[in-house]
Amino acid sequence: MNSTDLAQLGREISAVDPARTAIRSGTVTVTFGELDRQADALAAHLAQFGLGAGDTLALLSTNRPEWLVAYQAALRAGLRLVPVNWHLEADDIAYVLADSDAAALVVEDQFASLTAGATNQLVIGQPSFADAIAGPGGAAERPRGSLMIYTSGTTGRPKGVRHASSDTTSDGAAIGAAMVAMLDMDGDRGDTMLCPAPLYHSGPSRLCGEWPLGAGVTVELMDRFDPAGALDLIEQHHISHAFFVPTMFHRLLALPDRERWDVSSLRFVLHGAGPCPLAIKHAMFEWFGPIIHEIYAASEGPGTWIGPHEWLAHPGSVGRTDPERLQIRDHAGVPAPADTEGQVWSRAAAPFAYHGDADKTAATFDADGEWYTVGDRGRIDADGYLYLTGRTAECIVSGGVNLYPARVDEALLAHPDLVDGAAFGLPDAELGEVLAAAVVPRDGASSTSELAESVRAHCRDRVGAQLTPRVVHVVDELPRSDAGKLYRRRLVDAFAPQPESKPQEQCL
Repeated sequence: MNSTDLAQLGREISAVDPARTAIRSGTVTVTFGELDRQADALAAHLAQFGLGAGDTLALLSTNRPEWLVAYQAALRAGLRLVPVNWHLEADDIAYVLADSDAAALVVEDQFASLTAGATNQLVIGQPSFADAIAGPGGAAERPRGSLMIYTSGTTGRPKGVRHASSDTTSDGAAIGAAMVAMLDMDGDRGDTMLCPAPLYHSGPSRLCGEWPLGAGVTVELMDRFDPAGALDLIEQHHISHAFFVPTMFHRLLALPDRERWDVSSLRFVLHGAGPCPLAIKHAMFEWFGPIIHEIYAASEGPGTWIGPHEWLAHPGSVGRTDPERLQIRDHAGVPAPADTEGQVWSRAAAPFAYHGDADKTAATFDADGEWYTVGDRGRIDADGYLYLTGRTAECIVSGGVNLYPARVDEALLAHPDLVDGAAFGLPDAELGEVLAAAVVPRDGASSTSELAESVRAHCRDRVGAQLTPRVVHVVDELPRSDAGKLYRRRLVDAFAPQPESKPQEQCL
């Protein structure tokens, strides 16, 4: 397959095999013929809205076929698609819509009340969207559209990662073709990709959506992950490919009767998006066999890849790299010797910027503007294998979801019974990390247990359940410098469970 084939393959399949299943979600199926027609109709409808190439379309929906129809339409219409995390509160959704300059919004009916003020709104589950995908196609051919994923930020608000390319169409097709080859996907062979992760993340949207569909592969969507349900789908539909985050591995392994499911159809399992304890991955290998691959990447750009046999020979590594593509640098920005821990720096494969935030963009790149870091720490051994040893200081990864402690800090400081407070991540066997908080009470505050519950209720009200600490520690003071800078890492060290032996290495 060459770099231009993938861009057209989905449409060709709709012509020669229109009845082939493109998307299956519960009892709902969409064929490649239907997907092609609906995406064309929606692209034409968006053009009637006045959206032109390069304009932004926001998408707020759970995993359902309409999500992928909207994605395909955006690509065909030359639009920049901004998937919105449906876990967000109304003010955060409004922020993303405003910050991204969204000209139109496709929203699922259950969230429509949160976005009532949005202009050019098409509601999934209501006539507006149904009419749009039922209309005539015929939108003018435009350069291939793109994704702008909102990722973690140190200010408490996420920022959109906007990639630039002189030839988006050929670049996107080339990347897609390369990934299809790496994933060994072939729709003519009857391959099916299981997608249990939220499509609003960059990994699942491409790995489980765009690229499989481009290769004529059926995409099996799960609205929300359920371990028994995932195994049911694998067995029932003879699924060949699946993407998981490590939290899902943990929940799958926790099933007491997991061996009763037939998973022999699986040929290729990919995981990423969060830390994976060595014991969990070894247990998955024992169960699924040597078919588990791992990817380490970010919305900003590609990272590393490691196959099953290579990982078993180098447990804990996220892949082999070379100094022209990825480096470990010390605090002075100098490349570090082998097996020395430092910050992970990557050469930008393509220019990118944080939408509307030139300062954050500049701070992410080095002085030459060719290398960037997202704050991960690690080491590279003498053979070139990368091992991650830490996470970005201002980002907590819980179950593959990025949580921003600055938002929680702000909520804690607004609690009437607290004089200080800070959020941080604690290691967790299932989720990788869980959100915790340390708080300093005012004199005369309620008892420790009552205060902890009050803090949690306060956070749920102000920043939502996803940013509510699971654990609240009441302390006399927080570790701060004389200038007020918080030493968040000291909180982790103080409250993290102390292992009896050497801490377990983690992978991403």
